[in-house]
Amino acid sequence: MQARTSTEKPTVLWRRGARQAALILLVALVPAVLAAWFHPRRSGWSQDQPVIPEVEWTAVRQWRAPVLLVDVRSTAAYESEHIPGALWLGESIGYDGMVAVARAWQPGTRVVVYCDSPRCDVAQAAARRLRRELGLQDVVVLKGGWSAWIEARRQRR
Repeated sequence: MQARTSTEKPTVLWRRGARQAALILLVALVPAVLAAWFHPRRSGWSQDQPVIPEVEWTAVRQWRAPVLLVDVRSTAAYESEHIPGALWLGESIGYDGMVAVARAWQPGTRVVVYCDSPRCDVAQAAARRLRRELGLQDVVVLKGGWSAWIEARRQRR
């Protein structure tokens, strides 16, 4: 890189600065795009994933078939309070959780997965994984998640 002399024109300096800024941006953009593409927890907009149907809690309460509730919230949230009878799978959806669901599931049982709120994508991911890895087809997501269940419980009182 040449030292700047007092005889250089401002437009030349500006062009050189713009080229250097563009080069820095390009160098930073390449790893950012690669990280976004290959990261194991890619955002929903970057994946073509099937959307698992969502159901309201009022509909779940009316089902005659047995229901297996699967909680994918944090350990602390589950231990603090959860829907009665819900099985904890956890946010990481690990092997042990999948085994627990497989053991608890019976033919004819509908599986309802829930997480903290309507904006939580963990329930969708867990439901897709249950369908894919355990072959369960009657898996749905509780619309509104834990927040919706709390609201429904409040309204019943």
